[in-house]
Amino acid sequence: MSEVAVLQDEVMLPEQKLVRFQLGEEHFAFSVDSVTGIIRWREVTPLPTQTQHLLGLANLRGRTLPISDLRIRLGIVSTKPAEHGFIIVTENEHGSVGFLVDDVAEVITITENDVQPSVSETNSAMRSMVSGLINLDNTLISIVDMNSLVGVSE
Repeated sequence: MSEVAVLQDEVMLPEQKLVRFQLGEEHFAFSVDSVTGIIRWREVTPLPTQTQHLLGLANLRGRTLPISDLRIRLGIVSTKPAEHGFIIVTENEHGSVGFLVDDVAEVITITENDVQPSVSETNSAMRSMVSGLINLDNTLISIVDMNSLVGVSE
């Protein structure tokens, strides 16, 4: 019986890879499955829009891509100028979009045991788009749910 107990303890949970990035002083992550590229900031063609976070359109390898400032989208104040950021190019069931972020840190690997429920004290914009939290080396990382982020009505 002790062998059965040992085998049950060794069951491997599925791993998930996330791209960790920063917005101001806060840390976030997207699933690697939704990220198709990471590029340095480039100028965008502005659009006449009432959506504050939509910066405009960028040409990426012959493809027109909407660029959204993720800081504004999630209600985060940052003093870092856009020209020093990165664009994380994503794709999901709603299409492709680039998100301007302050910095891209690394790819991390987690299991579902590493994920905690999101905190209800976050701002309402962020609360609907964060699927969970990870504490990695005393750094709290919010996992952004791409389908909620892109699928939420403006």
